[in-house]
Amino acid sequence: MSRASQAALALAAVMRNRELRLVELAWGASIVAEWAHFVALGVFAYNAGGTTAVGIAGLARLLPAALVAPLASSLGDRLPRERILVGTALVGACALAGSSVAFFAGGNAALVYAFAAVIGITSTLFRPAMQAVLPSLACTPEELIAANGASSTIESLGTLAGPLLAGVLVSITNPGVVFAAAAATLLAGALLLAPLRIEGVIPPSAAGGSVHKYLLDGVRGVRGPARLILLLMAAQGFVRGCLNVLIVVAVFRVFDAGDGAVGYLTAGLGLGGLVGALGAMSLHGRRLAVALGVALVFWGLPIALIAPHPSLPAAMLLLAVVGAANSFEDVAGFTLLQRTVPDAVLSRALGLVWGAVMGAVALGSIAAPAVVAAVGPRTAFVLVGALLPILTLLCWSRLRRIDREVLAPAAELEVVSRVPLFVPLSLVAKEHLAGRLTRLHAEPGEVVVRAGDTGDRFYIVDSGELEITNGAHGSARGGDFFGEIALLRDVPRTATVRAVSASDLYALERDDFLSALTHSAARAAGETVAEARLAVTAPQ
Repeated sequence: MSRASQAALALAAVMRNRELRLVELAWGASIVAEWAHFVALGVFAYNAGGTTAVGIAGLARLLPAALVAPLASSLGDRLPRERILVGTALVGACALAGSSVAFFAGGNAALVYAFAAVIGITSTLFRPAMQAVLPSLACTPEELIAANGASSTIESLGTLAGPLLAGVLVSITNPGVVFAAAAATLLAGALLLAPLRIEGVIPPSAAGGSVHKYLLDGVRGVRGPARLILLLMAAQGFVRGCLNVLIVVAVFRVFDAGDGAVGYLTAGLGLGGLVGALGAMSLHGRRLAVALGVALVFWGLPIALIAPHPSLPAAMLLLAVVGAANSFEDVAGFTLLQRTVPDAVLSRALGLVWGAVMGAVALGSIAAPAVVAAVGPRTAFVLVGALLPILTLLCWSRLRRIDREVLAPAAELEVVSRVPLFVPLSLVAKEHLAGRLTRLHAEPGEVVVRAGDTGDRFYIVDSGELEITNGAHGSARGGDFFGEIALLRDVPRTATVRAVSASDLYALERDDFLSALTHSAARAAGETVAEARLAVTAPQ
């Protein structure tokens, strides 16, 4: 099957999931609003104060987000994450509306920049909350990759549509109209999320101690491979901040184009990102770190190549390559974080990552004008573009080690995934159960459960054969399970299970089993199995 076909099937599967569909569509509205605001803010700032003002506007938009995100995103580990999404979208819509009012009330730059800071904070909070929700809605590692790929696809569409919409509107009207249109778009996203409810998530333990300790737990969650991913994504954020300024500078000082060209040139990122996102959905779950490294190389090289070819069409083509690489980087990087950071601290950890990324973007935004002033716009493109390829080469061996050692499939997760009762569960819930399994061995003739005893465990057979008697006779082999009736119905064991041959099993404690079956579909599956077995006096 071709990559395009694989991507299309993955995207269709994601969109058939109602909860994932709502999140992805709201994410699209958020991205359209964010990029429309970016274009309008850049044009407003340049008209108000030139290149330096563009850098200041970028700093105002992103630096507060970098400082606030690690603290505020911790709410996603304390409150329902879907409510965090709705709240941040509503606040962002109000700030965009305020920007429009400030523009039409006299164009007060300080007020527009203040609202930009609020918009930057809400955008930064929306991202980690959305990414923390996805593992609770996806059921397998492959579906999580597909969901991240869909997010990247929609982000690319938004990166294309937002700047194009802003470019057209700013050409025929003014930035104030763009601010208002972005506010309406983000409000629509909040309304999409309003009915979302997430069930079947294994609840994290309540955080104890001080707020400082609570946040420190999130920092500790970013360790090992996740720490390297954070470093690389922050470096990409710095380059992104530089590029945001360089695009505006190039339009006015290199290409000598009009205001609308800022939107059209930025849209090249979205067009390439759309193609890249479709390809990223066919990534394999065990080669994500290498894919991340390759994406970062192609993030930087096209930027450096803009300098020898200072024409608008060539720059748009090269930025399309950057956009494609950005999609691969997003899917690979965030899937790695979602797979390596514990879910109980995932919102905090992702908030820390996004805080670092937004801080790096802000630093890039303020550093780019100084670089342009020192060496000129063309050389600035070369210096900025060379950073990521060099850093990736230095980290290449560590990236390969992550694929080789960290993403190897866990046997316990595969065992859990084969049990029909657990199929409806999210990947987060399955990984939680996999971590709670206890491996047991039974010699021939050994009784594993006895009829009439209290039910305290659920069992999954890994290998061997067991005899099950409850008036009738049955057997259990690799992949079979038993013990659910006593747990679901709160009754004594209804059957005796004895090993016929040397057998290996996995046991799951009562509380962990019942917590997993709080998911309505999993509970229904368990009840169906129990009723069918009882109806034929089947073993349990």
